[in-house]
Formats: sequence, structure tokens, C-alpha cells
Amino acid sequence: MGEFKEAMMMCSEDYDEMIDMALALKDKEWFEELVKKQKWLRELEIQARRELGVLD
Repeated sequence: MGEFKEAMMMCSEDYDEMIDMALALKDKEWFEELVKKQKWLRELEIQARRELGVLD
């Protein structure tokens, strides 16, 4: 449930700055987690756009 609530409050672009921070801190685990979440959100955003007819 926590992931769903978080996803509702953030879009995939919101992760860019945090990913940069994880790279700067050389935190591989955090970086990988953020990239995974960003990819998941992008897929959801694309699916939502398709369902709304905004994206072919």
C-alpha cells in the first residue's frame, strides 16, 4: 500500500533528482531502487495515457 500511495504523489520525472543524488553519494542500492521505481512509474504513466486515449 505504501508504494501505491507514493506513486500517486510522484511522477517518474520526480525521480531524476533523487537518482542524481544517489549517484553523487555512490549509493548503488538506493540508485537501483530508484531506477526500478522510476521505470515502474513510467510504465504506469504510459498505460494510463493509452487508456485515456492520449497516447497511441
